[in-house]
Amino acid sequence: MSKKRRTSHMSIGSMYSGVDMLQLSKGRRSISKSRRSSAVDEKPPSRRTSLAAALSLLSLPSFMDESLVNVLDVHALYKVKVDRSSKKLECFFGEPSPIDVCISEIMKEGLKAMLESKVPLCYFLFYLLDEFSSENLFFFMEVERFEQIFKNKNISLAEQEHKAQKIFDQYISSNASFEINLDDRVKRTITSRFLSKTTIITADTFNEAKTSVYVLLESSFIRFLHTYAYKDMLENCGELTIHYDEQVTTASLNYLVQYLRSQRENLMLHSENNTAFSSTLVSLNLKHYELIKSAVQGFIKTLFGIDYLSNKNSWSSSFSTAKKPNKKKHSK
Repeated sequence: MSKKRRTSHMSIGSMYSGVDMLQLSKGRRSISKSRRSSAVDEKPPSRRTSLAAALSLLSLPSFMDESLVNVLDVHALYKVKVDRSSKKLECFFGEPSPIDVCISEIMKEGLKAMLESKVPLCYFLFYLLDEFSSENLFFFMEVERFEQIFKNKNISLAEQEHKAQKIFDQYISSNASFEINLDDRVKRTITSRFLSKTTIITADTFNEAKTSVYVLLESSFIRFLHTYAYKDMLENCGELTIHYDEQVTTASLNYLVQYLRSQRENLMLHSENNTAFSSTLVSLNLKHYELIKSAVQGFIKTLFGIDYLSNKNSWSSSFSTAKKPNKKKHSK
């Protein structure tokens, strides 16, 4: 019985012609090269690219419901971190410590750190006022306070509903004095929620709107990094300071005062024209100015616990001593 001869590796190789082997070798090399080039091309998206993608996805209901809400989760986790640090310092000193978020932390963590600050936040608000988008920050802060009332068992359901209705009327309704720019789907959802008599108000009532506004604030924050307001913030606050003295705090508040002063001066300038159209325009602008002034006053009261604009001496002295903010932008 004859034995079958095993085919050696060399025999298998000899089954291919020289041309076939050459083509196979080239094919392998081209595949490897393709894989390498694709790996190089797959660069991580920049912050601005990611933001643009997030803005375009706002109109997708499934994405809003499942993914984008993680933006608020990240912000909430950062707030927990800040609260823990504050409590540790309070335990160490035996009393509430007047610390703030340092600029270095804001440079590292971005918007979520800025929103937890006080003095630096004044500079960001100035930029938002100048950009005509301050309603986004005012709304975000209002909703943050609204969510906190659900932790207070002494707050009645009627008070919760009243507060929610006030936020809706001021920022979301068609006649809102500070109407925020919301996606149509989000606005319809929240509006129908308030029109329905069976809707139960919860801490999550404004979640969709809050998420949309956070993305808008992120976009504004990126632009803020290239302005003179940001440069002045760095110069006045320093990078590592976590306790801003009275002089630094006053400088940040005067930044807001100067904005209001410039708006008031513009109103006075236009009021010199006695035409009917000019009078109507001035009247509308004056109403808007008073709303902005009231909102800024509430902002300062919330963060610093003082009626800064109500103090006539402080108000007048701020006009004469405050450094006028520079509106030019940095060259990139």
